[in-house]
Amino acid sequence: MDCYVWELDAILEGLALKQLDEKENQAVFSFNLRYILNAKKPKLKKVIDKKKQENKIKKLFNRKEKQQDENNFSKSRADAILKANEYFANKYKS
Repeated sequence: MDCYVWELDAILEGLALKQLDEKENQAVFSFNLRYILNAKKPKLKKVIDKKKQENKIKKLFNRKEKQQDENNFSKSRADAILKANEYFANKYKS
């Protein structure tokens, strides 16, 4: 496979980041294991709250909320631009 130097750098950076993510996952696992082994009455909800994570994932992929968020973001950006235009238009009037 032929690739440019910058592509090779990007691939190597991605692999290094992948290793870092794996180490982070192992650290989280070890802390969870430590909690489970040492707690008098371990609770699964302290390790992982499945319902909360499911709701978070569903919210990420909900199209209607995405579109509403994008519309709100566009409106707030437009309002900010209008305010900035008014400010600079009035600033130089004497």
